[in-house]
Amino acid sequence: MTKLTLDMNTFKALASDTRLDILKALDGKKLSLKDISRITNLNKATLHEHLTKLNEAGLVKKKEREGHKWVYYKLTWKGEGLLHPENTRIVVMFSATFISLLVAVIFMVSFLQPITVGMAETYDDTIYIYEAEGEGIPLLSRDVTFNYLGKIDAEEQIVQNITEELKNRSQGITNSLGIEYTDEDIQWITPDKMHLKSQQKLVYKSYNEDYLMDSPNITNNSINETNDSKAYFDDSNIEFSSITPEIIAIVQDTSLLYFAVSCITIFIILLTLSTWRFIINKKTKF
Repeated sequence: MTKLTLDMNTFKALASDTRLDILKALDGKKLSLKDISRITNLNKATLHEHLTKLNEAGLVKKKEREGHKWVYYKLTWKGEGLLHPENTRIVVMFSATFISLLVAVIFMVSFLQPITVGMAETYDDTIYIYEAEGEGIPLLSRDVTFNYLGKIDAEEQIVQNITEELKNRSQGITNSLGIEYTDEDIQWITPDKMHLKSQQKLVYKSYNEDYLMDSPNITNNSINETNDSKAYFDDSNIEFSSITPEIIAIVQDTSLLYFAVSCITIFIILLTLSTWRFIINKKTKF
């Protein structure tokens, strides 16, 4: 139970059963002198004297409505604390409840946003590999910079090879719990959001004048207007080429989902306890 410290004025104010009755009458209400008189069966002169003492003790405050002659009385936080000692603890519990909900929302939003962990660029016969490094506020920012890791021969490479090279050359691609992502967790996408399969080839092709002359249906404009390499090569394995040299490696951090679920569980537990304490605490302690 919460401890209450009473000064001399407060102690004297509570020494009267009549003043305790006035505090109970004002519990959760804002009443005029006439209303309190009706509830306590006290005349206004006696009631005014008791209210003055309660006001001096900091248990009751009076408030005048603008444009009205009536004066209303209500309990101060100190007065409410005397009748309901658990008020402060309940406020803290409710605050923690909604903070846990806010954190859960942040984790959930962050989980739904893919995290960039790397990039690969294909130029002619070479693939350049980069590691992504996050910038800004964790969980709220997805800004990244790319650190160059090295290069490999592009001919006959598949997406899985690029994933392995990225993991081997980087300092470790891990989730929020420090667990390294598997090859299946790392997905590669093109600038137009096309997802590449792990066994897909990342071949390089040079478009020269001889090729264009042999293919009268293909023009320079058509090459610039499309990223679909199947339009140029009769090869079902070729779905990505140097026409769109940049691909991005992304992951979804499932640990953020676990954190979100944990925070939601904490939110439900705290909300239940806070509500239960609030209902129990509504009963005055005097």
